[in-house]
Amino acid sequence: MCGIAGIIRLDGSSVDPGSLDRLTDAVSHRGPDGRGTRVAGSVGLGHRRLAILDLTECAAQPMVGDSGCALTFNGEIYNFKEERARLEGKGVRFRSTGDTEVLLKMYEDEGPACVARLEGMFAFAVHDPKRGIVFMARDRMGKKPLKYFHAGKTFAFASELKALRSLPECPREFDRAAILRFLTLMYVPSPDTGFVGIRKLPAAHSLTLDLATGAETIQRYWSPPVSEPLDLSEGEWIERIDHTFNDAVRKRMVSDVPVGAFLSGGIDSGAVVAAMTAIGGGPVETFSIGSEDPRMNELPDALLTARKFGTNHHPIVVEPNLPAMLPELARAYEEPFADPSSIPTMLVARAARERVTVALNGDGGDENFAGYVRYRIAAFADGWATVPGPVHRLVEGGASLFHLLKRDTFSMRCLRFERSMRLPESARYLETLSFFSEAEVRSLLRGGVDPEPTGRWYADRVRDASARGGTDPVRRAMHRDYDTYLADDLLPKVDVATMAVGLEARSPFLDHRLLELTAGIPTTLLIRGGVRKWIQRRWLSGVLPDDIVWKKKRGFRIPLDAWFRGPLASWVDERLLSAPPAFYEMFDRAAIEAFLQEYRDSRMDLSDHVWALLWLCEWMDQYAADR
Repeated sequence: MCGIAGIIRLDGSSVDPGSLDRLTDAVSHRGPDGRGTRVAGSVGLGHRRLAILDLTECAAQPMVGDSGCALTFNGEIYNFKEERARLEGKGVRFRSTGDTEVLLKMYEDEGPACVARLEGMFAFAVHDPKRGIVFMARDRMGKKPLKYFHAGKTFAFASELKALRSLPECPREFDRAAILRFLTLMYVPSPDTGFVGIRKLPAAHSLTLDLATGAETIQRYWSPPVSEPLDLSEGEWIERIDHTFNDAVRKRMVSDVPVGAFLSGGIDSGAVVAAMTAIGGGPVETFSIGSEDPRMNELPDALLTARKFGTNHHPIVVEPNLPAMLPELARAYEEPFADPSSIPTMLVARAARERVTVALNGDGGDENFAGYVRYRIAAFADGWATVPGPVHRLVEGGASLFHLLKRDTFSMRCLRFERSMRLPESARYLETLSFFSEAEVRSLLRGGVDPEPTGRWYADRVRDASARGGTDPVRRAMHRDYDTYLADDLLPKVDVATMAVGLEARSPFLDHRLLELTAGIPTTLLIRGGVRKWIQRRWLSGVLPDDIVWKKKRGFRIPLDAWFRGPLASWVDERLLSAPPAFYEMFDRAAIEAFLQEYRDSRMDLSDHVWALLWLCEWMDQYAADR
């Protein structure tokens, strides 16, 4: 795992080595074990290395091949041994033992088409002087980041924004439309970043830069699969899932440095630890994080799994100092990113890095096996849409009255749920996942600030993702998550938190071969009798403790609401009501004050909304001075 960067001068002038050094060193935390740069006239490539495979100097980057192609690469290629054997069969010779040279030789053999053969998580760039291009690509699910800008005759890319912003040509203007989308989603959706002119290459896409013309060609090279349901027995499904998943775990345990696992109280990370234990190599180092609030604490459940498999278990109780931690989070995530689970993720990553350099996790289990409530809602909504209008109005009236009387979180959710049932599919999805509604966002803005509704912008993207899911409403909902929530929220959350401390995170459930297999599971085996992840629970029954397998899904949360109403109330008010000028160029101070008062006067848990405003305030404060 590493940090990559590059500068391309499209006017043919030479890249300044000093500028390339600054670009590369800005991501030194992603690669503390080595540093390399290469300037070939108008193209400069940089690399910071976190050594995982082949710890010798033979694997140093940027790596130059016999053809003159130069590679800078971040990630892991899990099928590199098979690809190496294939190339050796064609007479190709290797100097190193890791995956970097295999990737370079694959590119020399097939050119940009090689990306379709890769299994793994990656972001890389190849300077190909014979073709006169720089070719870049990201992995299928979007685990590894790649950000870039094209300003005048300069094209630059890097793993992180802080590297790009070391260049004077880098755009610095806040993207107001992206900021408003952030308030709806808690993250900035691809390809935006929060800055005008700086973009993210979307997951499963490649970018080809023509060095002669400066033209960019962006292409999607893979989509999450759609399959007709396969007619297999439950036992046959369990056998296939078990074989494919265990192979995915085995490939992700290949490392020349210590490997451990994040262990929550759920079945996804439990399945990973079970497979790692079966594969062998000694007790697994496991790391869990919990809360003192028993309603939100999964440490007891994690301990059940740890004892079952005899792991070396390291539980952590989350006690973050939010006023001190918020600036650190804003520096690390660089874009507006207010998913509250980034807080425990950062803390558990820091603890894990003290003992291991690689940590496997359970990310992707819900997307493979229909674990979210919204998948049941998707199936229900098709039927509810046929209910006569008078019934809808009666139910909405009841929900509105209930919310008026209770003014609590549950009544608010009931009202939003009922209203979402009559919306088109793409709008319903956004309503299900949104935090600030578009009306709420408009109420916070200063006069003259164009709200540019997120839903209108987001609808086409959601429709495209839905279409790739076929006709089944559950599958369509799962594909929406692949393209949006998973790629732009969950995966960046883990990548940033782990790479901030020089830890590599690996996700067996996101192996694309497993995704292609589970795409054929009938939805009647994914959701049965109201129980989500049915076939996954059947697969793991007898493997994990029954209390873990059959418990209700409960995502880890920290007690933000209790903190913001209690010990941190004065900090919240002081921070938001004394926000930097850039914040109040967009937002109305009186409206923010009214929102905080409404929050305190009600029993609604709007702590995520408050956290998003705090996050945005801190982010603007840090970056406004650099505009």
